[in-house]
Amino acid sequence: MNWSFKYLVSGIVCFFALLIGFDPIYAATSFTDKGYTLEQVVVMSRHGIRTPLAGRGTIAEKITTHKWHQWSIPPGHLTLKGAINETAFGQYFQCYLEDEGLIPDNWIPGDGEVSFYANSFQRTIATARYFSAGMLPIVDVQVEHELGLDLPDPFFIQPIVYDTPRLYELGIAFPEKYFESSRAKSQTMLASFEKVTDFQHSEYAREKGIQHLSVDDFQISLKGAEKNRPSFSGSLRDAYKVSDVLIMQYYEVADNKQADWGTGLTDTEWKDIGDIMSSGLGIVCENPAIALRNTHNILDYIDKELQDSNKKFAFLCGHDTNLIMLMTVLGAGDYHVPETIVDKAPIGGKIVFEKRRGQDGELYINAYMIYQNDRQIRNCEILDLNNPPQRYQITLSSIERNADGLYRYSDFQNLLKDISAKYQYYTEK
Repeated sequence: MNWSFKYLVSGIVCFFALLIGFDPIYAATSFTDKGYTLEQVVVMSRHGIRTPLAGRGTIAEKITTHKWHQWSIPPGHLTLKGAINETAFGQYFQCYLEDEGLIPDNWIPGDGEVSFYANSFQRTIATARYFSAGMLPIVDVQVEHELGLDLPDPFFIQPIVYDTPRLYELGIAFPEKYFESSRAKSQTMLASFEKVTDFQHSEYAREKGIQHLSVDDFQISLKGAEKNRPSFSGSLRDAYKVSDVLIMQYYEVADNKQADWGTGLTDTEWKDIGDIMSSGLGIVCENPAIALRNTHNILDYIDKELQDSNKKFAFLCGHDTNLIMLMTVLGAGDYHVPETIVDKAPIGGKIVFEKRRGQDGELYINAYMIYQNDRQIRNCEILDLNNPPQRYQITLSSIERNADGLYRYSDFQNLLKDISAKYQYYTEK
């Protein structure tokens, strides 16, 4: 990262600090107060606000009579607002880690003490760079990525397929069960979608000869030469594609009258739009076969980093799919984080694993999701220990917390070994 980039980031953040006001109050966490010393942190992050993936000439233009927000950069790129928020997130981590005693003020890491690894997309690389600029503003952090720009790294993105008989058996029934369990709610979600898009008067409605979207045409099928790649079609699938554009418009445009084109969406109705996205992701990412198949490498990486006694901080940057699949294989259950319309994998959300040493000499894991709530994102709020991001403690399956709410590190390692053994079993051909 060159120094001109550092100065640009610093200038942007300083401007917003002056605009909003910045008077941090530092206070140690309750775990530190109880004698659990922070030794390592590993973060799995989703990228920040990006432009919609659907560009011009897509279904998004046909399904509404309104004019979409005009984006000045290509589809799928981190926006300036996303960059500001990620820098603020990085600055919060700097305050937090200094306050926890893990790093000193103006820390310059030694060899191997930090690592930043991102998928090879602009939005993921940029998220990692801006976060690092906020957390380590005087350091030339190198963000690693394996492939050329906008080429998907298999570490983060793999095919959605049941490619062994056991994976097929484990996952085949899940989509139908998931859809049926959310059928009634899905129709309510579609009603909110119709309201904001003025669907009845859209080109899409005229071409289809319909006045309303319905869950009744939703179909699940298996595609590919081996008939082992789950595929989905129907009105709900189309609404899912467009909900991405709506959600990014909601975060980029803080004024609700502009974000919803003056249609007067309530908070509950905006949550319906977010739930369309969460449901569309859930039918794939919460599938136990797909999640198990596509997360073993990330869990292996996290395990390796936590075992490296020289490593103080590791940062991975991928996608919402990575977060939801990790939560699935870790046994987080049917979780919903508060204060955001996207409650499975919030914009810029991060799964954090802290390794701490207790006064008894034992090592413990503090596992949580940390994210900016919708107000903080939309208003580009400066984050500090007085205005922190939101935290959601993660429930890990088959292992128990101690009285202070932490997991024994040895139990966590055994959980990762069990997941690895399960992966080996189900992927054996």
